[in-house]
Amino acid sequence: MLPAFFGPIPDDLPADQRAHWQRRQLTARNTLDIQALTGTPANADTVASLQRYVRGEITLAQAIDQVREQMAQEHQNYRQFLNRRNII
Repeated sequence: MLPAFFGPIPDDLPADQRAHWQRRQLTARNTLDIQALTGTPANADTVASLQRYVRGEITLAQAIDQVREQMAQEHQNYRQFLNRRNII
C-alpha cells in the first residue's frame, strides 16, 4: 500500500516555505489521484519521485520526467517478457 501523504512539513520552515510545501503536497496528491482514476495506480517509484518534489529537491517537471522514464522502462520490460513467451 502506498502512503496517502508525503510526510509532515518540517517545523523549522519559514511561513512562506511552508506555503510552498503545502502547495507542492497538494499538487502531488492530486497527481496520484488523477493517475488512480485512469486505472493505473502509482507504484513506489512514482511516489518516491513525487516525495522528492514535495520536499523541494526537484521540480514538478523533473518528477514527471522521472515517472515517464520509469514507466517507459516498465513497458519495455513487459514487451520483452511477452516476446520471450512467444518465442518458446
